[in-house]
Amino acid sequence: MGRHGSGSLAIAVAVVIGLAMSFRLFRPHLGSGDLTTSADEIPAKAALARVASHVDGDTIRLVGQAGSELLAPGEETRVRLLEVDTPELGRPGAPGECYADEASEALREMLPVGAKVHVEADEELLDPYGRTLLYLWTSRGEFVNLELVRQGYARAVLYEPNDEHIEQLRRAEAAARADDLGLWGACG
Repeated sequence: MGRHGSGSLAIAVAVVIGLAMSFRLFRPHLGSGDLTTSADEIPAKAALARVASHVDGDTIRLVGQAGSELLAPGEETRVRLLEVDTPELGRPGAPGECYADEASEALREMLPVGAKVHVEADEELLDPYGRTLLYLWTSRGEFVNLELVRQGYARAVLYEPNDEHIEQLRRAEAAARADDLGLWGACG
């Protein structure tokens, strides 16, 4: 190969490496070996809601928008995120669990009050405490339940029969654990 041929090859290799690096820079939350983005796309059947307030890292209050079959339009509904569990906040006379404040803040940052959110149900709509059980996506298509696990703010937890995304969440938890992210590094 001549001087110009090897130079072109070096440039091509540099471009491919640069593209690969930029993909990782703009999608840093992807776990090891998990290059799919299918869960980060808003499902076609998702209903639209608005964030009213926050309870903790895995419970939020939403107001349904017109046409929603999952949440009453104009009414505030207490929603528990499906297939995730974050550390519990402190109550009067009892301290909070390790990383509870950070998990709650992460959810507030992903879904600030007033933000639009897309919601989808699984098999059972209500838990034993009367909370509505949903998967949430930001208006940008970010799968909130998965993102909390990817960054180490939550554990993947199966509450049968709601299991649509559990395998993906378990893979994300394993990657976060392996990298000591969030609660996995802080709460030993």
